Amino acid sequence: MLLEKRGDRELMSLWPQLERKIPEYFKDCGPIIPSILHGDLWSGNYAYCESGPVIFDPASFYGHSEYEMGIMTMFGGFGGAVYSAYHDVIPKQKGADKRIQLYELYHHLNHWNHFGGGYRGGSLSIMQSLS
Repeated sequence: MLLEKRGDRELMSLWPQLERKIPEYFKDCGPIIPSILHGDLWSGNYAYCESGPVIFDPASFYGHSEYEMGIMTMFGGFGGAVYSAYHDVIPKQKGADKRIQLYELYHHLNHWNHFGGGYRGGSLSIMQSLS
């Protein structure tokens, strides 16, 4: 959809290169056991109240646990303590950094499609890094 909508030459050039490499990012990660995910977990979707932290505005679905990290890193992340606690529960798998970049790319492309060119640079930068 984005290719047709934006007609961006660099995007059209990078996508086929990246598409061929995607299977490599999953070959050593072991079995993916679907987990219930928030789906839109970034700093704008959590707060604190008297009883503790609250997350809201979910886009929940079952998916790869690493997917959640994509949106978490897109808007600046949550700090080392959150990631450390996360990986205490779900150990970091081999190749996770590349897959998390790929999941982050999804959000950049989605935002570029919905909100325009302000997300072009981030999208292309991640695509170049992964290609």
